Amino acid sequence: MPKDWIWTDHIEYQITERELSRELVETVINTPDEIIPGKYGRLIYHKIVNDRLVRVVADGNVLITVYITSKIQRYMEGRPK
Repeated sequence: MPKDWIWTDHIEYQITERELSRELVETVINTPDEIIPGKYGRLIYHKIVNDRLVRVVADGNVLITVYITSKIQRYMEGRPK
């Protein structure tokens, strides 16, 4: 059953600032390649898109931030570091 996500002003700002889309964030949180624990009990949703890693940080059902990086091996737990 999908969560009722709460979109913070911060994640909305990051989507605009980083020229990402809400649809991309929804794809990551609905079909992640992996979910790993983050600081403060948060979860980080990972998805590889076009050879880049999209990371969405959530605190329960509250979406905190999103960013995209080329450093896949640094963050993916299922990949060698």
